[in-house]
Amino acid sequence: MTISRMSILHTPQRRVGWLGRAAAVTCAAVMTVGLGATHAVAKPATPSASAADVTEMVDAILADASDAMRYSIAVAAAEPDRSWPAGSIEAQLAGAFQEMPAQRRQSYTDGARSMLAKADAQFGRYGKVAPADYAARGFADVYTDTPLPVNPARLGSALKARHDAEVALKTPGGAQDARCQDCPDPPDDPCRDLGICEPPPAPKPKTGLKFMINKVVCVDETGSGVGEWGSDEIALGGLIVNPAGDTIQVGAYEIPQAFDDGTIWTFYNNGYTFGTFDLPTTYPAEYKATVLLTEVDAGGFASVLTQVWQKVRDTVQKEIAKVVGQVLDPILRSKLISQALGQLAGYFTGELITWIVNSFHDDVFMQAGTSQIKLNSIDDALTGGVFRFSDHDGVYDVHYSWTWRR
Repeated sequence: MTISRMSILHTPQRRVGWLGRAAAVTCAAVMTVGLGATHAVAKPATPSASAADVTEMVDAILADASDAMRYSIAVAAAEPDRSWPAGSIEAQLAGAFQEMPAQRRQSYTDGARSMLAKADAQFGRYGKVAPADYAARGFADVYTDTPLPVNPARLGSALKARHDAEVALKTPGGAQDARCQDCPDPPDDPCRDLGICEPPPAPKPKTGLKFMINKVVCVDETGSGVGEWGSDEIALGGLIVNPAGDTIQVGAYEIPQAFDDGTIWTFYNNGYTFGTFDLPTTYPAEYKATVLLTEVDAGGFASVLTQVWQKVRDTVQKEIAKVVGQVLDPILRSKLISQALGQLAGYFTGELITWIVNSFHDDVFMQAGTSQIKLNSIDDALTGGVFRFSDHDGVYDVHYSWTWRR
C-alpha cells in the first residue's frame, strides 16, 4: 500500500498575523460570493431514470387509471337509468347495462352498490371521492384533476433514455426492404432450361403481417351439471397493437357454430384474420394481439368495455404529454408515450376483465390471451401457438398463428 505523506511547512512567527488577516479576507470574499449565489434560483436536477424504468412507471399510471375506470363502471352499474353526460364513459357503460338481460343487469347493480358502500377500500386514491360526487363529476373530470402517480421529470427522462437505446439498435425496414430481400431469382429448373414449361412465378413480396385464428376447440363447455345443458355460443374480439403503439379495437366475431364438449371449428383459407399490420419502418419492431373469448352476450358489453378503455387510454396519454413536455421534444413526445402505453395493452384484458368476472360473477367473459412477437428482419420465421381459456367450468383452446401478408 502506498501512503501519501503531507509536507509540513513551518511558518515564521512574524508572518502568522499577516497570514491570518489574508485568510480572513479570503474567507470573507468566499462568503460574499456564496451569499450572492443565494439570490439565483438553482434549477432542480432531473431525477435519474433508465429505459427499464418506463414499464414500471407506465404500469403504475395505468393501474391508477384503472382504479378510476372501475369506479366509473361501479357508479354506472349502480344507476344505469340515471341521466349521464352525453359522450361520457359513464353514459356508454350505462347504455350497455340497460341492454343486458334483467338477471345479468341486476347482478351488476347489486355488486356495484356493495362496492360503493366501501369505495375508499375499492378504488385506490379515487375512493376518497364520495360516490355521489364521483358520479356527478365523472371519470374525465376526476382523473384529469388528479396528479399522475409518478415523477413527471423522471418519466420523461426514462422515455428518452429508452428511445436513445432503441435508436442505437434500429436498422432500416419497410416496403423497400420487402422488395429487395423477398424476391430472389427462381431456382434452377431443368424443365425450364429445356423450354418445356414456364418458370415458377416469384413469390409475392411481403407487405405486412397478419394474426390469424386457425381453430377453436371446445375441450369442455361452460357450466356444469344441469347448467351445462345447451350449447355455448362463442365470440372472439379484442385488440391489436402496432409498433407505433397504436391500439386498434377488433370487433366481436360470432363463430357460426354452437359448441359442446369436443366440438372443433376450423376456419377456411388458413384461418380468420383477427388483425393485420403494415411492415415496420425500422427494426426491431414489436407486434401484439390480445384475444378476448366470450359467450355471445346481448348488448355487446365486451365491445363497449374495449371502447371505454380506449377513451381512458387516450385521456392518460394526454395527461402524460402535459407533464413531460419540458423533458421531451414535441415531435418525439406523442410517439414515445404511445409506444409505452401500447406495450401494456394486455393490462386491460388481464386485470380489468378478471376484476369484472370476480366482482360481478359475469359468466359471459372467459380469460383473455395475448401474443407478442419481436420482428428483427423481414427474413424472420413466424410462429403460432395455442391460447387455453379456462373459466366458468369450461375449457377452450384457440389455435393462432402469425403469418406474412402478401
